[in-house]
Amino acid sequence: MINLVKIALEDVQEAFDIKENLFENYFREIEKDPDLLSLIDRRQNFGDWQEKTPLGGPGTSLNGIVLYCIIRHYRLLCATETGVSGGFYSALMLAALSKNFEEIDYYSALTSFEISDDKEKIGKLVPEKLKQAWDLRTGTDSLEMLDGRVNEDLYCHDSLHTYKHMLAELQEFKKCEGDRFFIYIDDQDTDDFWRRCLYLKLFDKKGYNVKYISGSESRLSGHLGGFIKYEKA
Repeated sequence: MINLVKIALEDVQEAFDIKENLFENYFREIEKDPDLLSLIDRRQNFGDWQEKTPLGGPGTSLNGIVLYCIIRHYRLLCATETGVSGGFYSALMLAALSKNFEEIDYYSALTSFEISDDKEKIGKLVPEKLKQAWDLRTGTDSLEMLDGRVNEDLYCHDSLHTYKHMLAELQEFKKCEGDRFFIYIDDQDTDDFWRRCLYLKLFDKKGYNVKYISGSESRLSGHLGGFIKYEKA
């Protein structure tokens, strides 16, 4: 996996014009965190994932690590997530946001929407120490809750993977008015979503420069999810 992580982070650096070495600065940081390392090791070895995440399979380690590194490099402070299940991505994002809070001394938080209301199954992979910065809202449809969330630094889609729903969430995410913000789309090739968006120019946003990368634009084929960076022109 380490070789895949190196390639992914190098490709992200190139796509987003990042000069910092994400692998050496932030993947090495993850390696020093016992909780995150244990979580990733379990994900790589599968183990008891079916039992631990009955609401749906966890995200991939590779994409979780890239999310962590983007949050850390850009010192992002507020993120919104749609779809939680066991909370694999949630844990990595919360860890990165918490690190930023320690360095900047400015409040950071993750707001997550999960349509299930089974509190015993949702987010059970998230370490207790990270939950103080987590606003978990269960039993909620993401499209009903996203309206008005226009100042987030990062939007993470991992809810219903259909073209119609993914497009509806993308349209809500793009209402963001921040100077710079990111969108992550998990399983971006479902229903040919990513290719259709590119063909129809659906990632475009007036007044913003848009850069993106996914497995299709990297050396990793289907391994890398869809990451989009918006920056005011």
